[in-house]
Amino acid sequence: MKNYFIIIIAFSLSSLSIGQINQTTTDSLETIPSFQDDFISAYNTGIRIITKPSEFDLKDWITLGSVAALTSSAFLIDNENRNFWLRNKSAAFDKVAEIGRIYGDITYAAIFSASLYLSGKIVNNKNLSVTGRMLIEGLFYAGLTTTIIKTVSGRSRPFTNEGDFKFRFFQTKNDFTSFPSGHTTVAFTLSTILSERINNTYATILLYSLAGTTTLQRMYSDNHWLSDTILGASIGYFIGKAVLLFDDDANSNLANKFFITPGFSEGVMTFNISYFF
Repeated sequence: MKNYFIIIIAFSLSSLSIGQINQTTTDSLETIPSFQDDFISAYNTGIRIITKPSEFDLKDWITLGSVAALTSSAFLIDNENRNFWLRNKSAAFDKVAEIGRIYGDITYAAIFSASLYLSGKIVNNKNLSVTGRMLIEGLFYAGLTTTIIKTVSGRSRPFTNEGDFKFRFFQTKNDFTSFPSGHTTVAFTLSTILSERINNTYATILLYSLAGTTTLQRMYSDNHWLSDTILGASIGYFIGKAVLLFDDDANSNLANKFFITPGFSEGVMTFNISYFF
């Protein structure tokens, strides 16, 4: 068995009490989950995100300019930063980096988000399903933004050894879709939304630590430049915040219902997230 630390996010659904359901046609129909409102909310959120720039105030433009300035500044040290990571490889950090890779993988993120959403629907818990829906919305809109920029910019990844200023433009091949980092976008989208929905200091520290680990892993593995990760993190963070603000159920939250505890199972480190309702 590989000695990797693997994060297992396990949901313990406890304190669940299911009452008797009247066996009438009307009540039976009411137990069938409805998805219409969720599609409408996701659509409305997308429209609000797209139209928001037309409503930017001075603070918003300063924030956007700061992200652009920080990303541009990172271009100046991309090569130096890459050389640092190439010189500092270790078996210990290989294991830590694997955690970051998994956390930023869109496949795992999508499965987790969909599972959370469907679980809430099945047990008829709106807060749980809304959180899952927000994650799905965030991953979709942040992912779409990142994918468009990746394709248009066509930046060569570090491992191609073509240099940090090599742009081919309008590319879909993996070797030339470096800017921005998709894994970092996913990680910060997850952490931003979950952090606010859970509203727990320890959870926030854990979630953003995981997102930070993903950021380091993308540079450590020679898949991305520093500037790629900065823009990717910014996209994930700000679109995550936008979803939290614009979603039709933005005012509902999961505060004091989530509890995070570390544990070990067969030599594997786990983080157990328990939800009580």
